[in-house]
Parts: sequence; structure tokens; C-alpha cells
Amino acid sequence: MSKRYSQLIVAALVMAMCVVAGLVACGDSAGPDTRTLRGPDISVGAGLARTEIVIDEKDRIQSIAVLFGREALDNLPAALPNTEYVLPLPSDAPATVFNHVAINWQPQGHPPPMVYTHPHFDVHFYLISMQQRNAMTPADPDFASKAVKAPPAAAAPPGYVGDPQGIPRMGTHWTDRNSHEFHGQLFTNTMVIGFYDGQMIFLEPMMTRAFLESQSDVAKTIALPQQVPIPGAYPSTYRVRYDSATGDYRVELLDFEQRN
Repeated sequence: MSKRYSQLIVAALVMAMCVVAGLVACGDSAGPDTRTLRGPDISVGAGLARTEIVIDEKDRIQSIAVLFGREALDNLPAALPNTEYVLPLPSDAPATVFNHVAINWQPQGHPPPMVYTHPHFDVHFYLISMQQRNAMTPADPDFASKAVKAPPAAAAPPGYVGDPQGIPRMGTHWTDRNSHEFHGQLFTNTMVIGFYDGQMIFLEPMMTRAFLESQSDVAKTIALPQQVPIPGAYPSTYRVRYDSATGDYRVELLDFEQRN
């Protein structure tokens, strides 16, 4: 067998192994037995954003994500009030505990001072409807008490502390006091969990625009409470990353677990 022929055989074998590895590796892309469902494009900044849900062959949710196009980080409002962008979930998605997503662009950040006072995005994955959110205002005489009503211990995220007051259409934000931004480090990304009338109503990855622009890749565990308000599949991980293949910034909920 000639040396040249041997080299061709080796090259062919290496290529075949790469193809097989690409098919079976988890990686960042959906596997061969999954489908990606896409929500409508919504204008954000100078670009677009949308939701995506990846499901397997049995319609089990593998991920729920928000995608920011590259231009979505440009030409954002530079002053208050903060801007909310509502992103519907894909219309052909299977049932999920989540109802819709709302992105709040915070050009000057928000309290507490020197912690979250940096330009950032609040990506709310809501478990309740827009109609329910719109009823959460001071027009309800019980709004103030409902907003700060603490959940039972089993329904509270471990290590989290609630804000002293609620926000209309959002309720009360609970933050992880073990997170880096409360221990002398610059805020880059974190997970916030929202409550109203003693029940969890949203999961909220927060990240600065600077962190997205850095094209970093981070994945962290979500401190889900033991008791959830709606039986179903809940994510145990969130991830923020840049997809160099598409030019999209992705905020993802992953590793879904069934909770009753």
C-alpha cells in the first residue's frame, strides 16, 4: 500500500469520526431528535428579539430561550422610564408553566444603589398572564400587602431575600444574597425570582449590556423552591451566551425537571 493511499484512508476515517461525533455530541445545538420552535420577532433597539423553545421527540421541553439579535443592543433608550418588550412564546409550543416573556431595558439600572445601577436587561419569564399582571396595581386596595406577602418557607428560594416593597405589574423581587454582586464584585449577571401574593410568578435572569457585549458564556444553577405554584417542568439552570454561528445573544433556561 502506498504512503499516499494510506494517508487518504486515515483522512477519510478521521472525517467519518468527526461526523459521528457531531451527531451525538450535545454541544450548543439541538440534537437530531429535537425541534426548535420560534416565536415572532419583536423590535428591540435597532434589531430584533424572539423566544425559542426546543422540544424532544416526546414534546418534552429541553430549553426556553430569548434571542437578542446583534443590533438589538444598539439604539436603546438612554433615559428613564425603563422600556418593556413583551415576547410571546411560540404559538405551536407544547404546554409549559410559562405564559410569556417580558424584557425590561434598564438604561440606568435600578436599586439597590451600587449593586444593580448599571445598564442592564431584566428578562422576566412569567408564569402568569398579561391580564393578571395588569391587575397588579395600586388600583387594587390590597396591592401593597399582596406584593410583599412572603411565601411559605417551602415555596421560597433558598438563600434569597425579598425587597421591602413591590412594583406594579411585577410584584416583589427576591435576590440571592450569596451572589457575587453582594460581595464586592461588579454585577454582570444573576438570577432574580419574583413573587406576588405569596406565590412565585417569574424567573428573571438579569445581565448587563456590557456582559452580553463581552460575548461571555456562563451557566448557573437556579435555586428553585421546593414547592412550586403550578405543577410542571421547571428549569434548574440558566445560561447566557453568544452564538457565534448566528450572531445572537442567548438567555436560556435549561435542564428541566418535573415538579408537582
